[in-house]
Amino acid sequence: MLLQERKSAMMTNSRIYAISQGHLNIWDTCRRKYLYKYLEDLGLNEANLESQARLTLGANFHLLMQQMFLGLDVSPLASGDLGKWLDMYDRQPPTMIDGDRLCEHCRTLEVAFPPTKDRDQQLDITDDQDLQQAYFVLTAIYDLLIWGDGAAQILDWKTHQRPLTKKVLTQNWQTRLYLYILAKTTSYQPAQISMTYWFANTGTSVIIPYSQRDYERTEQDLQGILRAIATEQDYPQLPVHSQQCNFCEFQERCDRQAINPTAAQTFTINLEDIPEVKI
Repeated sequence: MLLQERKSAMMTNSRIYAISQGHLNIWDTCRRKYLYKYLEDLGLNEANLESQARLTLGANFHLLMQQMFLGLDVSPLASGDLGKWLDMYDRQPPTMIDGDRLCEHCRTLEVAFPPTKDRDQQLDITDDQDLQQAYFVLTAIYDLLIWGDGAAQILDWKTHQRPLTKKVLTQNWQTRLYLYILAKTTSYQPAQISMTYWFANTGTSVIIPYSQRDYERTEQDLQGILRAIATEQDYPQLPVHSQQCNFCEFQERCDRQAINPTAAQTFTINLEDIPEVKI
């Protein structure tokens, strides 16, 4: 069989997963929720229309920031919360390094499970291989990415009502994946990369540095998660009375609403639910 034909046959017989920071955060939280949200493509229910409106507002702010950095006049579009956030940015912008700026920049990293031997094609084309294989496309979309001389900075806009702590942000998969992909796909060393979250309601920033140790830990954890995603069969629910269920849109589907009937009213937006762009 010709090389190209073998590659085509492998991809036909393989599972392909698009993985974002949201996938990883939800996988860590609840595998049953991962099944509902990403494999069965179920969305927010009608009880969470208010939350959906907040998501839309956050997405509109990201769009305005993108237009602003492209040199467009966004003042005619800035009203209500959007106007307040843009004014806050004018008064208290985050500290930025010098360099080329890219808005809504997408970077991807392809990973195979089991790992492949052909680095150029990321496909193992040996004759004795098992063609049943999983391929992952890890994706990060950066609100603003600055390429500096010997340093790179990721900036991310957040519209949470209250800023999140540095500890929460550091542990979240958005931070871990975005820094990892940038280090993996560029010549920047981990210590040359940082990520800055800017919170629109307060004008405050949280700066997260990166290191070789962080990079290696993320790589190890990613390997474990991708292996689990590729082999999972049951997608178990969390134990009854789990705190995470109190804030989940799939309460009723999981027969959790009777346990905490007011939970739907206290549903809050998690970090991974703030959309960067639709992908």
